[in-house]
Amino acid sequence: MEPLAAPLRILAIVNLPWDPRLGAARVWIELAEEWVQAGHSVETFCLTDAYPQQTSSRVRSTLRQAFFPWRAAAFVRRNAERFDVIDCLIGTLPFTKRSLRFGGLLVARSVGLYRLYEQFLQQSRKRWPDQPKGRWFGRLFHHVIHRHLWKNSETSIRYCDLLNFPNEDERRAIEQDGSIRKPMVVQPYGLSDRFCEAFGRTAAPAAQRLRGQKICFIGMWSLRKGSRDWPKIMDAVWQHHPAAEFVLLGTMFRQEAVFSDLGFDKSRRVTCLATFNSSDLPALLADGVVALFPSYIEGFGLAVLEQLAAGLPTIAYSVPGPRQILDPQRDLLLTPVGDPAAMAARACDILALPLPEYERLSQACMAIARRYRWSEIAAETIDQYRRALDSLGHSPTPHGVTAGIQLTG
Repeated sequence: MEPLAAPLRILAIVNLPWDPRLGAARVWIELAEEWVQAGHSVETFCLTDAYPQQTSSRVRSTLRQAFFPWRAAAFVRRNAERFDVIDCLIGTLPFTKRSLRFGGLLVARSVGLYRLYEQFLQQSRKRWPDQPKGRWFGRLFHHVIHRHLWKNSETSIRYCDLLNFPNEDERRAIEQDGSIRKPMVVQPYGLSDRFCEAFGRTAAPAAQRLRGQKICFIGMWSLRKGSRDWPKIMDAVWQHHPAAEFVLLGTMFRQEAVFSDLGFDKSRRVTCLATFNSSDLPALLADGVVALFPSYIEGFGLAVLEQLAAGLPTIAYSVPGPRQILDPQRDLLLTPVGDPAAMAARACDILALPLPEYERLSQACMAIARRYRWSEIAAETIDQYRRALDSLGHSPTPHGVTAGIQLTG
């Protein structure tokens, strides 16, 4: 009988509050829950650990992001011997392991590769040149901070032991850079077993959803998530399905601000919910018929998974993350980037499907979501981390010697 593998002692580092409403933080939160359930020890160092006092100043918040790595490094140096693995957001620990006095596995995790996001930022300025530019000193300040954060990210991917990406596009983007020769793994995101089952259990009958013609979107209201494309999408859908209703969830802005951008008055069939509790999401999506996700750049796309799990065929632009998730139904559910007319046309096609065809498509979407479970992803990630630790010659603390299983933040 083989001896039990020692549980790993993991430190998660992210420069955001430990809040599941924030997509990047949610990745570590849900992974940590799975790891703790499997017997591992997980501690966290997040933005509120580095800066306990809240601030409403945008300048101060930006500066906190810039100086977060030094506080994270100080924490690591004080506690390095207590961890086997440091799983940190790219850019949050741009230091050599020797300077950190850490002998375990240093993982730099992407939740959206900064290089690809930079490409989108440059393209967006050309695509939407009317964006507010602000005052010159504000632009200079943010330019300096942006370059500083970029340098931290570039440094951290060169000092880490292992790069962890959420999609194959990001891995290929780094592999093409001949100057970066690091072991790489691709681990997608997922849903908890409980959450996935709740979506399926709550979903209304397909016939009811088709009759209701409710179209859903989950995401922050922003250029990156396609806010400029929604007026064209809505107008095109209403030309063929005037009774269609649009529900925008988690926009982080009041409904008045969203309507102002859309150019519609409140009589149109659009509902905006700025925030919601994650436990309410299955009920919010239960009577939806189709979901749209016109995002221009993603790390993965948890919102796509959630809507698929609810049985909603989810149409997305063909970008990293959604492209990987929707590949089994790519001919129907993926559209060219920045083509709102194509997205609206696909939505109209689904709204017009006969009930048996819609039921089959809905079931196929649920099946896609079931392929992405945190329980399996967390276990596979641990296996990869163990192999990487073995290659470093680092042995975790023997089973039963740890001070206890804890999740702090």
